[in-house]
Amino acid sequence: MKVVPIRRMRLVDEATRVIRDMILTGGLSAGTRLRQADLADQMEISRTPLREALMKLEQEGLVEVLPRGGFRVVELELEEAVELYDVREVLDGLAARLAAQRITEQSLKSLQERMRKMEKCVATKNAHEWFIHHVAFHGELYQASGNSRLIGLTSTVSLSIQHFHPLLLTTPNRLREAFREHQEILKAIRARDPQRAEHLARLHIANAKEIVLKVMAEQQHSGKALTR
Repeated sequence: MKVVPIRRMRLVDEATRVIRDMILTGGLSAGTRLRQADLADQMEISRTPLREALMKLEQEGLVEVLPRGGFRVVELELEEAVELYDVREVLDGLAARLAAQRITEQSLKSLQERMRKMEKCVATKNAHEWFIHHVAFHGELYQASGNSRLIGLTSTVSLSIQHFHPLLLTTPNRLREAFREHQEILKAIRARDPQRAEHLARLHIANAKEIVLKVMAEQQHSGKALTR
């Protein structure tokens, strides 16, 4: 059995993190062809760890291999967005319900602290920082569920859903509304009310889905109009 040097694995993980962050924050938009030579030069690494990083991102659903080789950022279609949000709604609802039943004081404190950071982002209208804490909030929510199978199932879906963050920001006051929705979810969890926690978590995802599908439909319609 060949053992991969730790240093190389850290290089791959770091390259994966950098490219993932660029995709999720809009630095690399959907459909962008990823030029491996350029990326390797920018990160000052060889193509081997870069390609391994891109393969990991393919498994996460963030990039795809092109028919003739190479990679590009995944461009999700309307039907795929519907499927992803349908799955996310069920999983987030289950996570919230289980968290209301099983959450520890430490996990509750972590969620509350994350909410405080999100509140600051709403006040300063800092969408980038909000995004980071929002993702972390949901990750901690899954952890609070205490269900390892659920945590494993949600990882790829969560990363894929994050593609839609820029679309959500097209709606005025979405950060403030989303913060209020998170407040209500956390309140239900703190009250140990599993049914209400699940309902509110699913409603939060349903609201996001409605916004994203509306924006995507408008973009598709606009694109078709321009080609006529």
